[in-house]
Amino acid sequence: MSATTTSSAPSATISNATGQGQKSQGISIVTFLTALVTAIVIFAIQMFFFLALKNKLARIYKPKTYLVPERERTDPPPRSPWGWLFTIFQFRDREVINKCGLDAYFFLRYLQTLLIIFIPLAFVIIPILVPINSIGGKGSDYALGFGNNTDNNSNHANVTGLDQLAFGNVRPDHTHRYWAHLILAIVVIVWVCGVFFSELRVYIKVRQDYLTSAEHRLRASATTVLVSSIPRKWLTQEALAGLYDVFPGGIRNIWINRNFDELLDKIKQRDKVFKKLESAETSLIKDAKKAQKKQLDKEAKTAAKTSKSKGATKEEREQDVQRENREAELRAQSGGVSAGDPHQVPHTVEDAVDEEVQRAREQEPQEPQRKGTFKVPVIGGGLAMVGKGLGGVGNTVFGGARNVVGDINNQLETTNGFVNLDSPITADDDAYDEYGRYRGNVNAPYGAGTNEPDAEKKTDRPDTSPSLASSRSVELNGQDIRLPGNTVRRGTAGFGGDGTNDVPKNVGWWKFWEGPAGGFPSPIPTGYEDGDEFPLTRRHVPAAQKSEKVNKKWTWSKLLPLPDKGQVQPIDYPVAYNVDYKEDAAPAVWQRFLKEKDRPTYRLPWFNWTPGWLPGLPLLHKKVDTIYWCREELARLNLEIEMDQKHPERFPLMNSAFIQFNHQVAAHMASQSVTHHVPAHMAPRTVEVSPKDVIWDNMSIRWWEAWCRTGIVVVIVVGMVGLWAVPVAWTATLNNLNNFANTYSWLRWLHNIPENVLNGIAGVLPAIVLGILLAIVPLILTFLAYLQGVQTGKEQQGAIQNYYFAFLFVQVFLVVSISGGAFSTLAASATNITSIPETLATQLPKAANYFFSYMILQAMSTASGTLLQITTLALWYILPKLFDSTPRQKWVRNTKLSGVTWGTFFPVYTNFACIALIYSVIAPIIIIFAIITFTLLWIAHRYNMLYVTRFELDTGGLLYPRAINQTFTGLYFMEVCMIGLFFLVRDVNNKAVCVPQAAIMIAVCALTILYQVLLNYSFGPLLHHLPITFEDEAVLRDEAFERAQARRLGLEEEDEEASPAENNDAIEMTRLNDGNTDNKLAKFNPVNIAQGAGSWAMRSGQKFKAKTFEKVPQPQIIHRKRHRDIEAQKKIADALYGGYNDDIEDLTPDERDVLVKHAFQHYALRARRPTVWIPRDDIGISDDEVKRTREYAGPNIWISNVGAALNGKCKVVYGKNPPDFSEIDLINL
Repeated sequence: MSATTTSSAPSATISNATGQGQKSQGISIVTFLTALVTAIVIFAIQMFFFLALKNKLARIYKPKTYLVPERERTDPPPRSPWGWLFTIFQFRDREVINKCGLDAYFFLRYLQTLLIIFIPLAFVIIPILVPINSIGGKGSDYALGFGNNTDNNSNHANVTGLDQLAFGNVRPDHTHRYWAHLILAIVVIVWVCGVFFSELRVYIKVRQDYLTSAEHRLRASATTVLVSSIPRKWLTQEALAGLYDVFPGGIRNIWINRNFDELLDKIKQRDKVFKKLESAETSLIKDAKKAQKKQLDKEAKTAAKTSKSKGATKEEREQDVQRENREAELRAQSGGVSAGDPHQVPHTVEDAVDEEVQRAREQEPQEPQRKGTFKVPVIGGGLAMVGKGLGGVGNTVFGGARNVVGDINNQLETTNGFVNLDSPITADDDAYDEYGRYRGNVNAPYGAGTNEPDAEKKTDRPDTSPSLASSRSVELNGQDIRLPGNTVRRGTAGFGGDGTNDVPKNVGWWKFWEGPAGGFPSPIPTGYEDGDEFPLTRRHVPAAQKSEKVNKKWTWSKLLPLPDKGQVQPIDYPVAYNVDYKEDAAPAVWQRFLKEKDRPTYRLPWFNWTPGWLPGLPLLHKKVDTIYWCREELARLNLEIEMDQKHPERFPLMNSAFIQFNHQVAAHMASQSVTHHVPAHMAPRTVEVSPKDVIWDNMSIRWWEAWCRTGIVVVIVVGMVGLWAVPVAWTATLNNLNNFANTYSWLRWLHNIPENVLNGIAGVLPAIVLGILLAIVPLILTFLAYLQGVQTGKEQQGAIQNYYFAFLFVQVFLVVSISGGAFSTLAASATNITSIPETLATQLPKAANYFFSYMILQAMSTASGTLLQITTLALWYILPKLFDSTPRQKWVRNTKLSGVTWGTFFPVYTNFACIALIYSVIAPIIIIFAIITFTLLWIAHRYNMLYVTRFELDTGGLLYPRAINQTFTGLYFMEVCMIGLFFLVRDVNNKAVCVPQAAIMIAVCALTILYQVLLNYSFGPLLHHLPITFEDEAVLRDEAFERAQARRLGLEEEDEEASPAENNDAIEMTRLNDGNTDNKLAKFNPVNIAQGAGSWAMRSGQKFKAKTFEKVPQPQIIHRKRHRDIEAQKKIADALYGGYNDDIEDLTPDERDVLVKHAFQHYALRARRPTVWIPRDDIGISDDEVKRTREYAGPNIWISNVGAALNGKCKVVYGKNPPDFSEIDLINL
């Protein structure tokens, strides 16, 4: 994947440890051309394979043309070799935003901004400074005129190679030329600052347009604020509603978070167990099928030998395999059998609406609203119908990766087990319905209700709705709360108007922390009876509440990322399975082909946190039958999880809540308002939070915990930044393993290895260890950002961006540029700051030539590698054959597109920009390499983002202004280096003659710092929040959008005269697709893969001259092959997204309300019971396993073989979504 390729860019630099750049001083033109030719060869090889495979592997090189929701699709690029290159330039910015999101758009814009910076500088700086530096310079024979005083560090040293074009080639008698360097350095600074100013203005405009678009304002994230560190007395819906109702439009929903860590642990354990059960069942079915085929082959050979006839020929065997493949496809399409379906999965939005209506009817008579109380929608209970958090990328129609038989084209063009979907779905067993559900009654519904006296009166369908206690607003002690007249203070007579009588007057003189008597009392939340808190003082806890207050002892776990369990009320869970069930009561079908010892087994770990990939040890870990053990565990976990979901009131409250307003402007006003009268309470307040972007584990962190965690993390990161060069340098010593064997006695066994083998290992080992060291840096920083206590994914990515940029800048630039001794001097110069410019001026220019080669190599190899996607090819063709065995594993492999971790993506290119800025005046030809680098990377990443990469979550472009601010680092280092260089310049009399230039540069550096401070001060509030001035216009857009959507969904007739707003070309007014309103499914925007993307994501307008780029003569067979490819992609797209609502704009207002109502409910309450999805076979083993699971666990395990089968080679194929797939998983709220 491109992210992997680019993030590994620093490896070429760090691999040779400290001061590598110093060795490149004065490299010759031949040496540089050698490096350039090497880069070009790598680029040519990778581009050749990309162009050769681009049209053959649509799943790798253009999956976004069919394997994503219609809104994100792009038209397939031209099939000609270079047609794609011209096509990517035709996409307008608004289309890129619609299809890829703001993060992808602003990343491409960042590369474009760097080109805007360096291209004009190239036309200004290079024609001026290159002649000034080279003409009449020192040259390669300058030292001959000074006898033996030719020390390389002397002012009389020779200047060779590319250094003759740099700052240091100016002769001492031409020091007046350095005024040109000063002027052009100021030009660079002014130009960069001006570009950054204009870019921040563009960023604010684009972000505001996007956030105020009618489509975005429909999302729950647009009107929801995450409030943290809420005092306990405010943790009720009535209190928060009474506090925040001052903002316009009122409140729509309130979700108060609870600590579901214990429930989350069960859900994570269940995910492991059900996947293990899927794998074990699939393995049993495949092994039995292989054994059956061996028996048939043996019987056929025996029969042929008896009859003295020839056995089956190769062609006959191949025909048998093809016949079995066709039968497998039919089995994958014709239904199957299923048991234990809890009906928790709403496969369509209509199902979700029906379930919500039914739940409301069941709760309405039990929830009478008392007069004087504030009614807020239900927050408690588990919403089984809402999407499963980050899951649900989509459906698929692929099967497993088939064994390749034939030429290379057949291998490359495989559809990985894709089966035809045209056959109708029919059930082949009268005992099961068309969905594979068992028609008969399930005996003994084990689990919830079996031990209750009224169990027989309950329906067969499990109750997934929240309990009454959880349906109420979250209240202290579960008491009923009245709504007083106001939320600030009680309206009790006798209080003075100035507040002097509102508090006791017996404040002792020694209580200096309480302040003088008088003043108003602490605000009293709505419904709070005994609040007596005073401003900025300790809260008084009434005696009635002290006994019920949760007692939480302070432990070190508060500073560590350990779950805070709190106090969870215990509950007695009933038995989840049939204790009277006997596995051997009836013979199993698998016993016809396998023995008991052939069944899959598992060794139980001692601890729950033991990694699943760690094998158990004989004699230490108990060996169990995998299927039997997983059945028991899965039934128990399903029962306990669903009972816990129905009683969320058992879990302790967190100190955070999500508050959704009716108006977007109210959410931004609440986010910017000082909410609480005590410092650090009800803060921070975060707006624009996606439900899928919430880090639930950090919801309960207090403000002081976050500060402590942040301090610890910063110390760790600083240590990593400063000391990571030590292990990197150590890897260089691994190339001589003989020395290790001689030095350490415990490594003497290395002498037993043949010398050639040992030398080969020594040649590869340093690169492997170095690659591991560099690959784990982003992983470590990601964990540290989580440890820091961030509560959303976008905050985590911002922290990673800061840390990773600091790491790369120090390790890739400073450590490589500065020699070891000078680096130590620089590190010790904290007490002598004035020595820093001199050290940098002495060391950095010597490494310029190194970065010439570094940047051009990165440009060529990374850009072509981004297009070729070697990692993705390996993940597609190698790993599936090794690790993917179950239908679900193959489904995930085929449907989950590669993504980008922006926190580790931006810093790599920000570091490139800083390096180019630092050397733009010192060694001006680096500007040429910077232009080549950013141009190639822009092209490669633009293609990938339009055709390859899927962006499910988006920070709203927040990383872009941070990248701009980080790029100022390059300006500051350039200024400091120029200051040192000017101070070091000597004339023929060894006199410092450039002190005026240095003084001017010092002043410019101070002005640059002031400029950046003022820039952030001016733009800061607008980077995250919306101004009020946009609200009126946004309301008009909403009205126009509602009219257009009503016509689109068939809710009203379309006017003959188009509205003026429909002609607006802005992103927020893009016209919706007018479907056929007579058809009930017209609103679902059915896929038309042959035509490309729908009109909602505006067409790219690829109008090239066909005779230039498209009229490529092709044989008829190629035309037919292309037609088959398009048809196959259309079937895949139709099966995956056909008839599905893939975005919130596709829904009616009522449907949106149902989904948004539960958008920010805790993931633990929304987690649905997974399906144990196994393949169906033709000998009845799979059906028998479903039956036995039903008899053992009753309704507590959902197992199904619908939509999956084994083909003629005992490989898993499938033609449907998993049974637990839901349309709601596709919708980003």
